[in-house]
Amino acid sequence: MTRDSVSRRRVIQIGGGLVVVSGVGSTTAASSDHETNDQSTDARVRTRSAHLSPDAPNIDVYVDGERVREDIPYGTVTPYRDLDSGTYTVQVVPAGEDPSAAVLKETIEIVDVDSTFAVIGEVAAENQPLQALLLEDDNSPVDPGVARVRALHASPDAPAVDVVAGKNGDALFENVAFGESGYTEVPEGEYTLAIYPAGDRETSVFEIDVSLAGGTVYSAFAIGYLEPERAPADEPFEILLTEDSLPDEEKPKEDEPEKEPEKEKKEDKKST
Repeated sequence: MTRDSVSRRRVIQIGGGLVVVSGVGSTTAASSDHETNDQSTDARVRTRSAHLSPDAPNIDVYVDGERVREDIPYGTVTPYRDLDSGTYTVQVVPAGEDPSAAVLKETIEIVDVDSTFAVIGEVAAENQPLQALLLEDDNSPVDPGVARVRALHASPDAPAVDVVAGKNGDALFENVAFGESGYTEVPEGEYTLAIYPAGDRETSVFEIDVSLAGGTVYSAFAIGYLEPERAPADEPFEILLTEDSLPDEEKPKEDEPEKEPEKEKKEDKKST
């Protein structure tokens, strides 16, 4: 990857059955009032979750025995919510089922950095095994006129890729393998992002037009299948683009609703 190294953050390998790792911060019950025996009360962080496994059904998430997210579908990146730093027990349950049916139970430590908990791979494990990533989000201030972009490769049947700004433009990310992510910074403006197999600029596998605003941090999640007709689920390749951090003057006030994540190519599915 150019300018910024590709990173594979803490990976939890999941074996067998349906699992989706949760983001512990919630838009419902898990709020600043949620407490555990081990958590600190003097450190606040922001957390969110991303359901990026194309053949996994909707799920409910329980934190310390309390349901905090309900019926989360594939293709959802939830808004950030504040959470106390500390240690949490997380259970992931097929939507609508009892917590005793949990397919994943993990003890997760929330530290003093914005984080995204993302599930990638497949329940069927035909191309990639199901696994969960804990990504550290760099939402530190960005200079006006500059956008920070993080790319995550979460397409199970896609090879390692290069991400190029325009057909003859600069490579923003190079040789990004499945499960890898990294950041780069670019001038604000309109871009056509072309995705190529790593090292091959003959034919792009996907192109998309994006508008990147200065002072803003984005995540671009590459999800779905290049060949959905031959995959465990009919979910085509797409880029899920989220605004992770806005310039200070554009951030919503405490009594205003938070901006919804933006999805390129099709409408957002349910956010929770």
